[in-house]
Amino acid sequence: MTLFSSQTSPTFKRSNVQTSGKPEAPLAEPTPAESTAISTNILIVHNETATRLILTDFLHPEGYRVHGAADWEATFEQLQQQAIDLVILDLAISQQAEGGRLGQLLSLYPSIRVVMICDHCSLEDAVNAMKQGAVDFLHEPHGYLQRPFEPERIRTVVAEALSHPPAAGVPAGDFDELIERARQCAQQSEFNQARKLIGEAMKQAPERPESFTLLGLITECSGDRLEALKLYRAALGLDPTYQPAEVNLERATTNLRARPCFDD
Repeated sequence: MTLFSSQTSPTFKRSNVQTSGKPEAPLAEPTPAESTAISTNILIVHNETATRLILTDFLHPEGYRVHGAADWEATFEQLQQQAIDLVILDLAISQQAEGGRLGQLLSLYPSIRVVMICDHCSLEDAVNAMKQGAVDFLHEPHGYLQRPFEPERIRTVVAEALSHPPAAGVPAGDFDELIERARQCAQQSEFNQARKLIGEAMKQAPERPESFTLLGLITECSGDRLEALKLYRAALGLDPTYQPAEVNLERATTNLRARPCFDD
């Protein structure tokens, strides 16, 4: 899960967006200089045109070809028309049809990475989405038109999600084995592989606090202390007696100079 840091939003050109349930063309055309950098297709699935425009404004200058869809029907039509590398999916839409649509999407298109976007999602929502295959979260602040998304955070989350190998290479092992391998990867600063292993461990035992604690350590090492605090608290929400989460939360809030440690 990932929250935004504070940063001023730049201004980019916006093009018209369809508001019907039909598939949308790319929301903005690249300049000639940008066209050579385009190699990745991103599909934003959100029922609000403004949200799709905002995210497109942030991602398009990075060279991504961005498409939009307002509902599931338009989403699957888009997927049939072109190869999509990453879907930014509204949590509320993913929960339609008893929450089975995300699993259906990943079953039909296993190489697609999915980033969830939500407004005030709960820990249970996050865990359920991770179990189905979501790789990260973008949180939509309340009243985002007054306090817009932070562009650099969105770009970072998208880049990290795209760095995840496709689902075909699913790591084997039980929960404890996966967490131990993730810890070893983290000790070697192989954070992307560590996150992948943690994600697979979460699918097996979403109620275990070890996953969120280790994610917190990785997130803190990556420079996002505030998000790490939330992950430590999430671990304690699962198990209030889990000492590693409590110790790391205490350290991260009282001793800003202390570095996180991946030892047991």
